[in-house]
Amino acid sequence: MSTVQYRLQNMVPGPAGGAAPTVMYESEDGILQCYGTTVPTDADTGYAPSCHFQKIDATTLDTVLYVNISSKASCDFDAAVMAS
Repeated sequence: MSTVQYRLQNMVPGPAGGAAPTVMYESEDGILQCYGTTVPTDADTGYAPSCHFQKIDATTLDTVLYVNISSKASCDFDAAVMAS
């Protein structure tokens, strides 16, 4: 069994998303990927430039992915609107 197959077979799902973002990946540069039901407020800190936030409450399906277009010191998440 390859390493990839082993890891996929033994994956544990993450917790359900809530109002506070759940961090999936973080580096010294800040949070790189997270998810939840509430998009981080502009000027929140700790989110790396280009951080992806996945909004999982699915109230509007064309705005479920957001990208931080600002800095770690002051985030600004904009929706990546999907073309239909």
